[in-house]
Amino acid sequence: MGIPDYLQLDNALNFRGSNRYPRSFGMVIRLCLAYGVHPVFIPIAEPWRNGVVEHFNDTYDKKFYRRQWFSSYVVLKRQSKNFQRFHNKHHRYSFLKGKTPFEMRQAHEFTPVTVGSNAKMPDLSFIPDGHISVIRFIRSDRKLDIFGERFEVSKNLVYSYVRAMIITQLHAVQLYLGNEIVDTFEYKVPNDL
Repeated sequence: MGIPDYLQLDNALNFRGSNRYPRSFGMVIRLCLAYGVHPVFIPIAEPWRNGVVEHFNDTYDKKFYRRQWFSSYVVLKRQSKNFQRFHNKHHRYSFLKGKTPFEMRQAHEFTPVTVGSNAKMPDLSFIPDGHISVIRFIRSDRKLDIFGERFEVSKNLVYSYVRAMIITQLHAVQLYLGNEIVDTFEYKVPNDL
Protein backbone atom coordinates (compact mmCIF):
# COMPACT_ATOMS: atom_id res chain seq x y z
CA MET A 1 0.00 0.00 0.00
CA GLY A 2 1.48 3.33 -0.99
CA ILE A 3 4.92 3.87 -2.44
CA PRO A 4 6.98 0.80 -1.51
CA ASP A 5 10.62 0.64 -0.47
CA TYR A 6 11.14 -2.17 -3.02
CA LEU A 7 9.34 -3.22 -6.21
CA GLN A 8 9.83 -6.79 -7.39
CA LEU A 9 9.70 -7.17 -11.18
CA ASP A 10 10.26 -9.79 -13.82
CA ASN A 11 12.77 -9.25 -16.61
CA ALA A 12 10.41 -8.12 -19.37
CA LEU A 13 11.73 -5.35 -21.61
CA ASN A 14 8.86 -3.03 -20.68
CA PHE A 15 10.16 -3.04 -17.08
CA ARG A 16 13.91 -2.90 -17.62
CA GLY A 17 14.43 -0.99 -20.84
CA SER A 18 16.34 -1.90 -23.98
CA ASN A 19 18.40 -4.83 -25.23
CA ARG A 20 20.32 -2.46 -27.50
CA TYR A 21 21.18 -0.03 -24.67
CA PRO A 22 20.93 -2.13 -21.49
CA ARG A 23 22.42 0.52 -19.22
CA SER A 24 20.05 3.27 -20.32
CA PHE A 25 17.20 1.77 -18.21
CA GLY A 26 13.55 2.10 -19.10
CA MET A 27 10.93 4.47 -17.77
CA VAL A 28 9.74 2.01 -15.08
CA ILE A 29 13.20 1.87 -13.51
CA ARG A 30 13.64 5.64 -13.84
CA LEU A 31 10.25 6.27 -12.24
CA CYS A 32 11.11 3.91 -9.36
CA LEU A 33 14.43 5.65 -8.77
CA ALA A 34 12.80 9.10 -8.98
CA TYR A 35 10.45 8.11 -6.13
CA GLY A 36 13.15 6.37 -4.07
CA VAL A 37 11.88 2.86 -4.83
CA HIS A 38 14.48 0.08 -5.14
CA PRO A 39 13.54 -2.16 -8.13
CA VAL A 40 14.44 -5.84 -7.65
CA PHE A 41 14.45 -8.10 -10.71
CA ILE A 42 13.75 -11.79 -10.11
CA PRO A 43 15.93 -14.54 -11.60
CA ILE A 44 15.45 -15.09 -15.33
CA ALA A 45 12.84 -17.74 -16.25
CA GLU A 46 11.54 -18.16 -12.67
CA PRO A 47 8.01 -16.69 -12.87
CA TRP A 48 6.90 -18.46 -9.67
CA ARG A 49 8.90 -15.84 -7.77
CA ASN A 50 6.16 -13.37 -8.70
CA GLY A 51 3.37 -15.74 -7.65
CA VAL A 52 0.85 -13.12 -6.53
CA VAL A 53 1.31 -11.10 -9.72
CA GLU A 54 1.11 -14.20 -11.91
CA HIS A 55 -2.05 -15.30 -10.06
CA PHE A 56 -3.65 -11.88 -10.60
CA ASN A 57 -2.66 -11.92 -14.30
CA ASP A 58 -4.29 -15.35 -14.64
CA THR A 59 -7.45 -14.11 -12.90
CA TYR A 60 -7.51 -10.96 -15.04
CA ASP A 61 -7.06 -13.02 -18.21
CA LYS A 62 -9.69 -15.69 -17.42
CA LYS A 63 -12.30 -13.69 -15.51
CA PHE A 64 -12.11 -10.41 -17.41
CA TYR A 65 -10.17 -10.26 -20.64
CA ARG A 66 -11.42 -13.51 -22.24
CA ARG A 67 -15.02 -13.11 -21.08
CA GLN A 68 -16.01 -10.11 -23.14
CA TRP A 69 -15.40 -8.27 -26.36
CA PHE A 70 -14.17 -4.66 -26.29
CA SER A 71 -15.21 -2.39 -29.10
CA SER A 72 -12.34 0.04 -28.49
CA TYR A 73 -9.35 0.74 -26.29
CA VAL A 74 -11.40 3.34 -24.38
CA VAL A 75 -14.01 0.69 -23.53
CA LEU A 76 -11.29 -1.78 -22.50
CA LYS A 77 -9.72 0.85 -20.24
CA ARG A 78 -13.05 1.75 -18.59
CA GLN A 79 -14.06 -1.90 -18.09
CA SER A 80 -10.60 -2.72 -16.73
CA LYS A 81 -11.03 -0.04 -14.04
CA ASN A 82 -14.42 -1.56 -13.15
CA PHE A 83 -12.85 -5.02 -12.87
CA GLN A 84 -10.05 -3.60 -10.72
CA ARG A 85 -12.58 -2.01 -8.33
CA PHE A 86 -14.56 -5.27 -8.11
CA HIS A 87 -11.38 -7.29 -7.56
CA ASN A 88 -10.06 -4.96 -4.84
CA LYS A 89 -13.37 -5.18 -2.94
CA HIS A 90 -13.83 -8.96 -3.16
CA HIS A 91 -10.51 -10.78 -3.63
CA ARG A 92 -8.66 -11.72 -0.42
CA TYR A 93 -4.89 -12.15 -0.15
CA SER A 94 -2.98 -14.18 2.40
CA PHE A 95 -0.19 -11.57 2.57
CA LEU A 96 -2.87 -9.03 3.55
CA LYS A 97 -3.91 -11.41 6.38
CA GLY A 98 -7.04 -12.53 4.54
CA LYS A 99 -8.24 -9.01 3.83
CA THR A 100 -9.08 -7.46 0.51
CA PRO A 101 -7.00 -4.54 -0.80
CA PHE A 102 -10.05 -2.29 -0.17
CA GLU A 103 -10.27 -3.42 3.48
CA MET A 104 -6.56 -2.77 3.99
CA ARG A 105 -6.91 0.67 2.47
CA GLN A 106 -9.77 1.51 4.82
CA ALA A 107 -8.06 0.07 7.92
CA HIS A 108 -4.93 2.16 7.33
CA GLU A 109 -6.73 5.27 6.03
CA PHE A 110 -4.58 5.04 2.95
CA THR A 111 -5.08 7.19 -0.14
CA PRO A 112 -3.37 5.80 -3.25
CA VAL A 113 -0.87 7.95 -5.10
CA THR A 114 -2.25 8.58 -8.56
CA VAL A 115 -1.09 10.59 -11.50
CA GLY A 116 -4.03 12.77 -12.48
CA SER A 117 -4.31 15.22 -15.30
CA ASN A 118 -2.92 18.04 -13.08
CA ALA A 119 -0.11 15.98 -11.52
CA LYS A 120 3.43 16.62 -12.70
CA MET A 121 5.55 13.60 -13.51
CA PRO A 122 9.16 13.72 -12.36
CA ASP A 123 11.85 14.49 -14.92
CA LEU A 124 12.79 11.12 -16.40
CA SER A 125 15.29 12.44 -18.96
CA PHE A 126 18.15 11.26 -16.73
CA ILE A 127 18.86 8.28 -14.50
CA PRO A 128 18.26 9.29 -10.87
CA ASP A 129 20.58 8.19 -8.07
CA GLY A 130 19.53 4.94 -6.48
CA HIS A 131 19.88 1.18 -6.38
CA ILE A 132 18.66 -1.52 -8.78
CA SER A 133 18.99 -5.16 -7.74
CA VAL A 134 19.17 -8.10 -10.12
CA ILE A 135 18.90 -11.62 -8.63
CA ARG A 136 20.61 -14.27 -10.73
CA PHE A 137 21.52 -17.95 -10.56
CA ILE A 138 25.14 -18.53 -11.60
CA ARG A 139 25.57 -21.64 -13.73
CA SER A 140 28.74 -23.53 -14.60
CA ASP A 141 29.68 -20.98 -17.31
CA ARG A 142 30.20 -18.43 -14.45
CA LYS A 143 28.21 -15.74 -16.31
CA LEU A 144 26.21 -13.07 -14.53
CA ASP A 145 23.48 -11.66 -16.79
CA ILE A 146 22.56 -8.04 -16.08
CA PHE A 147 19.88 -7.04 -18.59
CA GLY A 148 21.54 -8.96 -21.42
CA GLU A 149 25.13 -8.00 -20.62
CA ARG A 150 27.20 -10.91 -19.35
CA PHE A 151 29.98 -10.65 -16.77
CA GLU A 152 32.27 -13.46 -15.64
CA VAL A 153 32.24 -14.09 -11.89
CA SER A 154 34.33 -16.16 -9.49
CA LYS A 155 34.08 -19.94 -9.72
CA ASN A 156 33.14 -19.90 -6.02
CA LEU A 157 29.73 -18.54 -7.05
CA VAL A 158 28.83 -21.39 -9.42
CA TYR A 159 25.38 -22.88 -8.60
CA SER A 160 24.53 -20.01 -6.26
CA TYR A 161 21.99 -17.22 -6.33
CA VAL A 162 23.62 -13.80 -6.21
CA ARG A 163 22.33 -10.24 -6.02
CA ALA A 164 23.98 -7.71 -8.31
CA MET A 165 23.16 -4.26 -6.95
CA ILE A 166 23.64 -1.45 -9.45
CA ILE A 167 24.44 1.81 -7.64
CA THR A 168 23.72 4.48 -10.21
CA GLN A 169 25.49 7.40 -8.53
CA LEU A 170 28.71 5.36 -8.14
CA HIS A 171 28.53 3.79 -11.61
CA ALA A 172 29.24 0.46 -9.94
CA VAL A 173 27.82 -2.99 -9.26
CA GLN A 174 28.20 -4.62 -5.87
CA LEU A 175 27.85 -8.39 -6.07
CA TYR A 176 26.38 -10.10 -2.99
CA LEU A 177 26.24 -13.72 -1.90
CA GLY A 178 23.71 -13.58 0.90
CA ASN A 179 24.56 -10.40 2.84
CA GLU A 180 28.27 -10.50 2.00
CA ILE A 181 29.80 -8.36 -0.77
CA VAL A 182 31.93 -10.72 -2.84
CA ASP A 183 32.89 -8.41 -5.70
CA THR A 184 32.53 -4.86 -7.01
CA PHE A 185 32.99 -3.70 -10.58
CA GLU A 186 32.55 -0.58 -12.68
CA TYR A 187 29.19 -0.15 -14.39
CA LYS A 188 28.94 3.19 -16.22
CA VAL A 189 25.41 4.46 -16.75
CA PRO A 190 24.58 7.32 -19.13
CA ASN A 191 23.78 10.69 -17.61
CA ASP A 192 20.81 11.46 -19.85
CA LEU A 193 18.61 10.14 -22.65
